[in-house]
Amino acid sequence: MDKRIALVTGASRGIGRAIAIRLALDGLFVIINYHTNRDAAEEVHEVISSNGGEGFVRGFDVTSRKDVETVIKNLTRELGTIGVLVNNSGIIRDQPLVRMRDEDWDDVIATNLTGAYHCTKAVLKTWAGKKRGSRIVNITSVVGEIGNAYQTNYSASKGGLISFTKALARELAPKNITANAVAPGFVATDQTSHLPPDQLIAQIPLGRLGQPEDVAHVVSFLVSDKASYITGQVIGVNGGMHM
Repeated sequence: MDKRIALVTGASRGIGRAIAIRLALDGLFVIINYHTNRDAAEEVHEVISSNGGEGFVRGFDVTSRKDVETVIKNLTRELGTIGVLVNNSGIIRDQPLVRMRDEDWDDVIATNLTGAYHCTKAVLKTWAGKKRGSRIVNITSVVGEIGNAYQTNYSASKGGLISFTKALARELAPKNITANAVAPGFVATDQTSHLPPDQLIAQIPLGRLGQPEDVAHVVSFLVSDKASYITGQVIGVNGGMHM
């Protein structure tokens, strides 16, 4: 395939959806990953196609090492080397720590942090001996930088993803592969729809919630040639919540 190939995990909704659409508009062939909501993923593909972009839908569970390895191998055989990986899959299970169920801790860490490990490792194996200059972008969160009450599991997973990104960037730099993190603040998605908007906005100097497209534009830049000298960085898209 002549086009660069991008895999976006958790691309059926919210920030992942916006990233998949943006990268397709930039001319990349986008693999739209989903876990449970195939209909939403297919709708993302329809939007991409209707705007002249290319891609297809592929479901798999990022928490399953075997599933991830099998799918990545098959995708590489079908399409060619995946040159851009965006680890976006994430879940929330908010509770005070004293009332948090062990499975809520385990599930959040497994999806948000270990899922990125599985996908990154599987893709890196396909890059062995291949052309260099590929891109990895991990979608973390402002709470991974500053913490948030009742989100110890989510904050730990996103903080871990930041450290993972920095270590990975040092490891891959000699191969001219960049790894960066994007840390959204409060973005208007279904994950924030249950929260009082006025309380959220009160914490944001710019005085508004972010939009998924605000994050997607930063990812678009980081995977482009214009960002070839940027690696190991955490780019905040948070309206000034964390400076």
